[in-house]
Amino acid sequence: MRIPFTHIEVSGCLVVRLAKLVIDKVLTAPCETRVLYPKSGGNLHCFTAVTPCAVLDILTPPYLEDAGRKCTYYHDYPYSSFPTKEAIDDGKEEEYAWLAEIEAPNVQMRPGIYAGPSLLE
Repeated sequence: MRIPFTHIEVSGCLVVRLAKLVIDKVLTAPCETRVLYPKSGGNLHCFTAVTPCAVLDILTPPYLEDAGRKCTYYHDYPYSSFPTKEAIDDGKEEEYAWLAEIEAPNVQMRPGIYAGPSLLE
């Protein structure tokens, strides 16, 4: 999971945002449900299958671009890819990446109504 906290324009055409890695973890079934919140822990996430799997990604309220709930995809670049005056406070550049918004990739998503238990903070 990455949390974006600033952005810069590079070469006048590519807009990138700096993001800090919050957790990098392999989850093996069975495992507990993970809940991501925009203001605590971040809600940017990337799934990489180590073995064949399915992911149930629930967004509530659902994506609705007119209401400002857009599903956005990013390409990540190493921190060293772009010059910046911002110094990394903790000196761990490997935990930071630049994110550039990209077009939605060809993914299979099936929208539906969530009928599971209530999700409470």
